Amino acid sequence: MANKKKHSKSTEQSNKAALSYLKQKSEVDRMAKLGAKKEVEVEGVTYTFQHPGTRAFAQIQDRIQVEGGKMSSERMSEELFKHVIVEPKVDFDYFDEHDGYEEVITEAMSFLRSGK
Repeated sequence: MANKKKHSKSTEQSNKAALSYLKQKSEVDRMAKLGAKKEVEVEGVTYTFQHPGTRAFAQIQDRIQVEGGKMSSERMSEELFKHVIVEPKVDFDYFDEHDGYEEVITEAMSFLRSGK
């Protein structure tokens, strides 16, 4: 039989607390993207992005696919308008009157991919 090393009660409590913390931190890290926000200023306008979560990102990727597995820029923009760019509410008509469409879309895509 192998000898089992005995730990003091305080060491056991400390180890238990550390394990609890690491488990909780892991759960927080996994959920960090969902609801994460970022503000970006483009052409003097501050845009607020909010991450819809990893599952929603995967669903967006599925919805923007066109023939041959290529991405539709129009569909991608619509998805970003609807699910990521939360303030101000934008659409194609908005960008007919405001500059910065390509930069906002690029920033929003980067945020959607990274959550940062």
